[in-house]
Amino acid sequence: MNTIVEELIEYGLSHSKGERVEDVRVGLGYTAVKLDSAKAGVACMLRHRLGKTTCSLLPHAGSLAGSPADRIIPLLRSPNIVETSVGLATLNALIQQDRYDEDSSNDDLVQLLNITSNDRVGMVGDITPIFNRIQKHAKECIVFDEGKSAWEGITDTSLEKEMLPRCDVALLSATTLLNNTFESVLSMVAGAREICVIGPSAPLLPDVFKKRGVTLLSGRRFLDADRLLRIVSEAGGTKCFGPVSLKVNIQLK
Repeated sequence: MNTIVEELIEYGLSHSKGERVEDVRVGLGYTAVKLDSAKAGVACMLRHRLGKTTCSLLPHAGSLAGSPADRIIPLLRSPNIVETSVGLATLNALIQQDRYDEDSSNDDLVQLLNITSNDRVGMVGDITPIFNRIQKHAKECIVFDEGKSAWEGITDTSLEKEMLPRCDVALLSATTLLNNTFESVLSMVAGAREICVIGPSAPLLPDVFKKRGVTLLSGRRFLDADRLLRIVSEAGGTKCFGPVSLKVNIQLK
């Protein structure tokens, strides 16, 4: 089986249908891409991975708008984290589907994952509103986040191999697709009863994730591309996406 990144790229290339990138915004929290079909998608910007670099973070800046989508999607495999984010945002724009037209909630997520007071829950990637909901229902909720390892309440990622296999329920942020840790983390939670891939960056492609053992996809469908671009340009993030998106939960079992 191909890596998930390669399969996502293959899917995007086979479904691009001549689409072109109309606009790209690289913000502090997210990257947003709008296609000429008016569809839009996002991907998280992993600022902690930018490191010490020059003031020019994107070598192709100024030339992305107007590019065919099938030229941008392969950036998902780039070692440059900004390019990776642009590639995933382009894929997510491409796969936006009107059939996901019902808004969901964090409470729905807890119910869909059947979290009980007997469950140990592992989260890879800190999503505080989700953590706050889960904490009320689960026996324990352990959060790992490579960008917040020094924060209170965050467990160091060096302990993932020891602690994740003990979890009954696992939530993997879609940032694991951006930092190339998805396969390794997924192998650690293979014994979990429920595995959820979550976040605005999550590609809503059930077939790709179901065959890898994922039981729930939780992402976003964006309704207003232009407002989304403005939010991202003004350093907005997940908390600002509510008015321009629907939260989508897709059960895979």
